[in-house]
Amino acid sequence: MTGDLTSGSIFRVILKFSIPLLISTALQQLYNIADSVIVGQFTGSSGLAAIGAAYPVTLFYIAVATGSAMGCSVVVSQLFGAQRLRDLKSAVSTALVSLAVFGAVLALTGVLLARPLMLLLRATGETLEGSSVYLSVYSAGVLPMLVYNAASSVFTGLGNPRLPLLLLLFSSVLNIILDLIAVAALSLGVLGAAWATTVSQAAAAVLALIILFTRLHRTFGEERGPVFSAPIFKEMTRIAVPCIFQQACVALAHTIVQSLVNTYSTAVIAGYEAASKLHNFAYMSFNTLGTALSTFVAQNHGAKKSDRIIRGYNVSTLICLALTLVVIALMQIFPRQLLGIFTDAEVYPEVITTGVKFLRIISPDYLLICLIITTGGYLRGVGRARDFFLLTVMDFAIRVAMCFALTKWLGSYTGLFWAWYCGSAADCLLCFIIWLRAVRKKDRALAPQ
Repeated sequence: MTGDLTSGSIFRVILKFSIPLLISTALQQLYNIADSVIVGQFTGSSGLAAIGAAYPVTLFYIAVATGSAMGCSVVVSQLFGAQRLRDLKSAVSTALVSLAVFGAVLALTGVLLARPLMLLLRATGETLEGSSVYLSVYSAGVLPMLVYNAASSVFTGLGNPRLPLLLLLFSSVLNIILDLIAVAALSLGVLGAAWATTVSQAAAAVLALIILFTRLHRTFGEERGPVFSAPIFKEMTRIAVPCIFQQACVALAHTIVQSLVNTYSTAVIAGYEAASKLHNFAYMSFNTLGTALSTFVAQNHGAKKSDRIIRGYNVSTLICLALTLVVIALMQIFPRQLLGIFTDAEVYPEVITTGVKFLRIISPDYLLICLIITTGGYLRGVGRARDFFLLTVMDFAIRVAMCFALTKWLGSYTGLFWAWYCGSAADCLLCFIIWLRAVRKKDRALAPQ
C-alpha cells in the first residue's frame, strides 16, 4: 500500500510516482469533459453553453476537494516519512470526518442556491435554466467528491498512486456509460449529465473507503489513535486552508471571467467552454507533477533530506517542461480536431473559431505555468502553502483585471486570452526568486530544514 520516496534514483522515483497520478488526473478530467462532449454532441451549443456557464461553480467545488486533499496528503506523507504510524491513522480518520461534515454543508448550500448563483453569473434565458438544473444536481455530489478525494490523498501520501488510478478508471468508465444512457438514450440533456457525474462520484467514494480501511488495517495493524485529533486537524487545516484558498482563487477568477464571457453570444460561450475543458485538462496534467512533488518533498522533509528535496524540484521542473512542449505542439497544430470532439464544426463554425483562438493564444503560456506549478509543489511539501497562496492571489488578481482591460482595449473577447500572460509573468518571476533563495539557502524560512 505504501511507497518510500526518500531513497533511490530521484528521476525514476518521481517519474514512477507521477505517471499513475498523471493518468488519474486525466481520468478525473473526463468527468467534466464527458459531460461537455456528450451534451454538446446530442443537444448542440445550448447544452454546451449551459454547462460552461455553471463551470466556475463546479470548479470551486473541485478546488475545495483538491485543496483539502493536499492538506491531508502532506500531513500523511510527513507522518509516514517520520514513521509515526499511530498518528497517521488518526490523521486519516480526522480528514474523513471533517471533510464529510464540510461536504454535507457545502452540498446543501449548493442545491439551495443554484439558481441565484447562475443569476449572479449573468446567465440568461435558455442558458440560465439549463445551468441552474445542472448545478443543483452536481452540488448534491459534493459530499462523495470530498470523501473520495480524502481517501485518494491518503493513498497518494503513502506513496501509492495506483489505487486512486484504478478507482478513477472505474468511476470514469461508469460516468461515460451513464452519460450515454441519460443524455443520448433517455434525452435528459444537462440534467442527465449531472446525475451521471453525481452517481459515479458516489460509487467511487464508497469503493475508496472500503479499500482504504481494509488496507490500513492490513498494513499498519490494529493499533488505533483517536478518531478525531484536534492537533492533527489543526496541522491539516494550516496546510489545507491556503491550498483551498489558492484553488478557490482559481475558481473565483474563472467565475469573474465567466460572467464577462456570458455577455457574449451563445456560440462564444460554447467555444470558450469547449476550449476551457481542453485547457484545464492540460493544466491539471501539469499540476499532477506539482502534486507528486509535494508528496516527494513532504516525505523527504519528514526524513530531513534537504539536498534530495532541491534535486527533486529540479527534476520535476524538467519533466514538466518536456510535457509542456508536447501539449503546446498539439494545441498549435491540431486545435480544430481537438475541439471537434465537442461539436460539429460545420454546424457551429463560430464555436470552433472561438476555441481555436483560445488554444493558440494561451498554450505558449504553459511554459511559465510549468515553473509556477513545480514551485507550488515544493512550497506545499515543506509546509509553506501560504506562500504559494499569496503568489496565486497576485497572479489571478492581475489576470482578472487585465481581462476586463484588454477586452475593452482590443474590442474583442480575445483580450480574455492575452490576459493570462500578465498574471503568469509576474508569478513566474517571484517563483524563480523563491527557487534561488531555497537553493542558496539564504532564506531559512523557505529552505527545508
